[in-house]
Amino acid sequence: MFQSAYRLFSGFVLSVLLIAPGLHPFTAQGSALAATYAVTSTADLPDTDVGDGVCLSSNGSCTLRAAIQQANFSAGADTITLPAGVFTLTRPGLDDAAVLGDLDITDSLTIQGAGSAATIVDGNGAVTGDRVFQILATAKETTLSGLTVRNGKRVSTFDEGGGIYWDGGGGHLTLNNVVVENNAGYYGGGLYLNYSASGDSVDLSHVTMQGNSATASAGGLGVSFGDFATFALHDSQVKSNTAYEGGGVYFQNSTLTFPLQSVSIANTLITNNNASLSAGFENHSGDGTVPVVLQTSTLSQNHASGYGGAIGNYGNLKISTTTLDSNTATTRGGGIYDYEGGILNIQQSTLSRNTSLTGGGIYSEFFIHNAAGVVLINSTVSSNAAAQDGAGIYADGGQISLYNATIAANQVLVPTGTTYTGLGGGVYLASRVGFSVQNALIADNTHRYGAALPVPDDCFGFINSLGYSLIETPTANCTIFSVAPGNITGVDPQLSPLENSIGPTQVEEPARGSPEVDAGQTPNCTDDHGAVITVDQRGVPRSMGGRCDIGAVEDFPVVIFLPAVKR
Repeated sequence: MFQSAYRLFSGFVLSVLLIAPGLHPFTAQGSALAATYAVTSTADLPDTDVGDGVCLSSNGSCTLRAAIQQANFSAGADTITLPAGVFTLTRPGLDDAAVLGDLDITDSLTIQGAGSAATIVDGNGAVTGDRVFQILATAKETTLSGLTVRNGKRVSTFDEGGGIYWDGGGGHLTLNNVVVENNAGYYGGGLYLNYSASGDSVDLSHVTMQGNSATASAGGLGVSFGDFATFALHDSQVKSNTAYEGGGVYFQNSTLTFPLQSVSIANTLITNNNASLSAGFENHSGDGTVPVVLQTSTLSQNHASGYGGAIGNYGNLKISTTTLDSNTATTRGGGIYDYEGGILNIQQSTLSRNTSLTGGGIYSEFFIHNAAGVVLINSTVSSNAAAQDGAGIYADGGQISLYNATIAANQVLVPTGTTYTGLGGGVYLASRVGFSVQNALIADNTHRYGAALPVPDDCFGFINSLGYSLIETPTANCTIFSVAPGNITGVDPQLSPLENSIGPTQVEEPARGSPEVDAGQTPNCTDDHGAVITVDQRGVPRSMGGRCDIGAVEDFPVVIFLPAVKR
């Protein structure tokens, strides 16, 4: 009986220890059990006895800093719950023990706030001289959710991550429902991800990076990838960040032994970012095996004082079902600047209303090796503007290929008072460019001087047609070479203005009876690899009439459903 009573009492005590609020279920370092710490104070005080298993600061409460210290000491994936409130850091200095400056996370940890609008961790960088969170390589599994990270500061030369710095080490980082705002760094004003080991993985979901700044690159988000890296940014916003280059997002060029596993940005808005180079997104990553993927996203109203209003591409980038609209660059590439060696594949996407001095929609650069490559499939370049040449596309070098693409309604508008002529409303091609088209449509493009009437001007340079393309107004400066059949010139394709249709992007649809309808390859249109193109830009099946249509949009019959007649 005594033994039974002893066992009952022992089990009761153990149960209390496991569930009592504020108590850690173990005290010995190295235990594999995980603990949950409930923060009860917004004060920034350290723990009074790190390692005793109890989150307790000198004010008798559990603070965020004390909870992190306890979680760092104990092995296992601990959890910290943060209530609503503003948790302001106040302890100047630099260390990796979470005593001074930022909050250093050294072991696997989940920090759960009450929501990004309610729970705010303020780095107070003007006082602390430090970022908000530093996640070291020993923290293999780290999750932050339901909170705002703001006002961190690491702006000394080569400092990284003004708000959050993550050092992979073979680990996994998850941010969900997190706002990263008003932080400053030398690299990565808001968030900097250092993939320091093979196989590191990051998932950013419903994250907002806004109002951050970087002295050098990556105003909002900076990433340096490692071998077999996995990265996903989705259902998020990157807005109003600034840097010298990569105002919103910057993917660094990394020397990899093995290719990326998967890197993608999806369902994300990148807007109102500013930089000298690549205001929205600068990409140096991706290779022929695994490109960086940008899909079902919008890049709008980003501004570069130099090159690349929305995107500067120096790596291998695939863009699909995405809109680049109303971005600006002072000199080159209002929508996209594709530099020497940059490989760009654009599918089912629209570049519209972007502006620059040259290359309102796209600028392809020549430097030494003439190695830039651009392929557009089922995509639209429309209503872009340039003040000198090439409102739709300006190609100074590289290889550019269009497959069922539409280049329409772009305009070179030369300001009054200049002596420059302004050429290539649709495309401007330098002599060293390889430019080929197949089932492509280039029409309704113009150049205009000041208040004068616009002059039709679809192309300047040498175009190699692989067949079945419609170029409405090839000027005397535009030479079309083709040994393939099916080319059409000198006719109006009867396009609608750029407008919403089915699908995620705006398009210019042909009128019924347009000469582009059923005028493409027979029986199917094909892409740069000779594969059949089975849908148009909107996802409508090709072909609808025995032959595919020219351009990005496939016309399809209107079906009228009449009400049933009662008999």
